[in-house]
Amino acid sequence: MPLFGAHPPVDDRERQWIEKMLAWCVEQFGREALQAEILTPTPTFFPGTYRGTPDDVLEVVDLVRAHLRIDPAEITVALYDGRPPARPTPGAGVSAYQSVAGHYSVRNGVGVIAVGMDNAPDPRRVVAVAAHELCHHKLLYRGAASTHERDHEPLTDLATVFFGLGIFTANAAFTFSQGTGGWRRQQLGYINQPMFGYALARVARLRGEHDPAWAHFLDTNPRGYFKRAMRYLQKEPAPEPPI
Repeated sequence: MPLFGAHPPVDDRERQWIEKMLAWCVEQFGREALQAEILTPTPTFFPGTYRGTPDDVLEVVDLVRAHLRIDPAEITVALYDGRPPARPTPGAGVSAYQSVAGHYSVRNGVGVIAVGMDNAPDPRRVVAVAAHELCHHKLLYRGAASTHERDHEPLTDLATVFFGLGIFTANAAFTFSQGTGGWRRQQLGYINQPMFGYALARVARLRGEHDPAWAHFLDTNPRGYFKRAMRYLQKEPAPEPPI
């Protein structure tokens, strides 16, 4: 038996939370959403030439929006340099969530997605940021996540996996950059790579996929956690086929 082959890459509390909230996503959004295409960093989903211009970033955000089936009339997208825009004070018609690389707020019934241009050099990171901020909208705009306010941010990360964007958010969960002070690690998401790996494996299992081709697009660490989770899930009874 492979080392750790029978154990998931997460602790029991994390495993149970992931399973519970993925089941909640199925209840809220249906199996059709679960069975949607998994986006991969290929020209099939992201055609054309990317140069990192503001128009390029806006186009990537719009591609993610279209994948999530969000009506363009429901949101507006803003780009910013440097520090993110000031977080509005919650009140009548206003709610707001701010992450490391983006910002989401609802103002008078319209979702506002803000994406930092420091993400622009890497289109995969732009996808990850857009996925997280747009999943805020997916969860909040019609009140689906109103009962999960306490863990809304990690639930938003998990929703990116449920909606087929988990390759990008898992790969971007931790980034490394080199500066004058040496290497610096930055956490982009709210759940860690072992949790992403387990969530991706659980989604694959729910989709009836035993060795999905899309998993090859995961970076080394999340792919390792994914494989470990798949070995663990193999001991479970096969899930019911989608209706």
